[in-house]
Amino acid sequence: MDKYTVLQRISSFISSIYNLQELLSHIMEESKNILNAEASSLLLYDSKEKVLFFEVAEGEKSKDLKKIKLRLGQGIAGTCARERKIINVKDVSRDKRHFNEADRKTTFCTRNILAVPLVRKRKLLGVLEVLNKKNGEFFTKKDEELMEVIASQAALCIENTALYQENIRNARMAGVGETMISLSHDIKNILNGLTGGIYLVDTSFSESGRDNEYVREGWKIVKNNVGRISDLIMDMLNYSTKKMPYLEDVSLESFIKDSVSVYSEKLKEKNVLLEFSFDSGIGSVSLDKTGINRAVLNIFGNALEALPPEGGRIKISTRLLEGGRKYSLEISDNGRGIPPENLRHIFEIFFTTKGHKGTGLGLAVVRKIVSEHRGTVTVDSEEGKGTTFTLTLPMEPSNGQKKA
Repeated sequence: MDKYTVLQRISSFISSIYNLQELLSHIMEESKNILNAEASSLLLYDSKEKVLFFEVAEGEKSKDLKKIKLRLGQGIAGTCARERKIINVKDVSRDKRHFNEADRKTTFCTRNILAVPLVRKRKLLGVLEVLNKKNGEFFTKKDEELMEVIASQAALCIENTALYQENIRNARMAGVGETMISLSHDIKNILNGLTGGIYLVDTSFSESGRDNEYVREGWKIVKNNVGRISDLIMDMLNYSTKKMPYLEDVSLESFIKDSVSVYSEKLKEKNVLLEFSFDSGIGSVSLDKTGINRAVLNIFGNALEALPPEGGRIKISTRLLEGGRKYSLEISDNGRGIPPENLRHIFEIFFTTKGHKGTGLGLAVVRKIVSEHRGTVTVDSEEGKGTTFTLTLPMEPSNGQKKA
């Protein structure tokens, strides 16, 4: 097969597919067929973590494969990415660069490998590999030339798909933002009315001394759903509007305890142990109370949902960093954890694993609020063991409006 035929073959589908997963699967399959190889793999590059990961993996061992991350320079793929040049290895058993972890996890035996970097406008996007030339042969110079054609088209379609998806997200958020800004006043009035009505009914229950089990249970459902509506509206407003933090000096320990106190009833119901560990070196900090409160509650609520039905543990801890210029706030749980394939997407707008129960706004709002404070938020998780979210914030953000 010549270069022109390969170019036509790859181009035939890249202009009509806008789902990145589907595109990458097509690219892998075409690479394998064109190069007459037993298998192929495609790793994408995460510029923030500076690692390569298997975005698309097929077969029974795909979950294990997706847990693997390669640093630049690690393995043949990592070396290919770092040097940004084709690597053709005829016998991997004699090459010290070969990273056999993927073989061990999938029980696949790699004999030879041809790796090519995916680069677009000098930006590293990933690495495409074909493994084990069929019929006991080796990958040739012509194979390298064909892979270069495939790689150039693959990089182009990955970039185009990412831009298309980003435009879709921006358009959706622009619509949400315009709608929420225009309706925010009316929505807040409705919520205030609902909240006021809840207060009156709660007061009536208390003063009358009467307690009807069915009314009480039904009223609990109403209150929970009003809370959910309120959380959704606040998340939409927070994400759709740009704002400068309105900074106030607060005791970090008192602020955190006050924030999560709204969950005290749920903690008892679910038999959850809440632990605190505060760095004594942190006293008063400057933050936007409304914003950081929203961020803490969004993470804390997710932690509660991740715990098993019989209960669990949530720990909140703080630590002074960089000689007192910054501090960290960690919220950890011993719940079900987050699958590695989801970790890379959890801060993306509208990404959710909760089905109809999730909005895909909560963690996107957290990242936006923390970013507005000139801070960062990271996550560390292991399935079956738990998750830790870490907010790293400056003691006093330089971009905030200080309350008089």
